[in-house]
Formats: sequence, structure tokens, C-alpha cells
Amino acid sequence: MPPLLDLRHLPPPEPMQRILDTLETLAAGERLDALTPQRPEPLLPTLARWGYAWRIEGLAEGGARIAICRQEDEAALLSGYAPE
Repeated sequence: MPPLLDLRHLPPPEPMQRILDTLETLAAGERLDALTPQRPEPLLPTLARWGYAWRIEGLAEGGARIAICRQEDEAALLSGYAPE
């Protein structure tokens, strides 16, 4: 199971910045999962520009869970993915 960043307690734009910082250390074949206080729409254009694929699920208690990996590793978005 990939590491999970719980960023729901942080004010914008800190969740986005923490995700981008973590992606800089993401190795090929790895996936990052993060919980955010809201759907991370402002992050998506940057992910596309940087060559990442993602999957977003809304959380019942509010916020969202986003799984991110390199586009060539897009199959990693389906393995072990279990929304909370």
C-alpha cells in the first residue's frame, strides 16, 4: 500500500504544495495517495503538465482522496486503491 498523506487539516494552498513537494521524490512505479480538505482542482493542471495521472474520490465526511502516479505507471492507480 502506498504512503498516505493526510492533509485535511491544512489551509490552502499548503495541501497542494505538500503534494507537489512529495511528487518530486516519487520513484518510477510508485504512487502517492493524499487526503485533502476539498477536491484539489487547482492541482490538476500542474499534474497534467508534469506528466502525472490521477484518480480522485470524494470522501463521505467531506474532502477528497487523490492517488497520483506517473502517466506511464497509470495501472498503479487501480492496485490496492480503497477509498475511505
